[in-house]
Amino acid sequence: MRVTSSAVTGIILLILGIILLLANILGIKINFFRLFPGIILLILGIVVLFGQFGSRDEVIFDSKKIDLSEPHIEKNIIFAEGMVDLTDLEQLESGKKMKINVIFGSGKLILNPEIPTVVHASTVFGSLELPQRTVNFIGSTEYRFGDIQTGQPFLDIEMNVIFGQLRVVKS
Repeated sequence: MRVTSSAVTGIILLILGIILLLANILGIKINFFRLFPGIILLILGIVVLFGQFGSRDEVIFDSKKIDLSEPHIEKNIIFAEGMVDLTDLEQLESGKKMKINVIFGSGKLILNPEIPTVVHASTVFGSLELPQRTVNFIGSTEYRFGDIQTGQPFLDIEMNVIFGQLRVVKS
């Protein structure tokens, strides 16, 4: 097994869960409300170690590229490192939006130079790095990329960063 941050987090959660379980099992009294956090931590630790947490539209306790088979769905990066690569995105439907949330994590968004894009970005206690500006701590901004014309479809992206970092780059 490769030792990564998610493996270390899983091991810590496993140890905490086992300690809580042993403390309750070896003691005289067994209280369900005291046993419950140990069981939850144990299960969470196992899930983190074996990577079964999250879905194809989100990254949780892991590091991976987010699937774009359904690009107009909310994408989440939580306690993780993720990448959203829009260079493979070819078709645009007007009126469709994409939402990317980074919470206690790090993300990278790669824009397709062929697709006109409007990015609405906001951060709370985080960092947003756009090609022409950076927003740190608390703030919001709008970034336009490509030739955006009235009546023509464009990609509308809403980005939210909370206690994390998100970098936007042009391919």
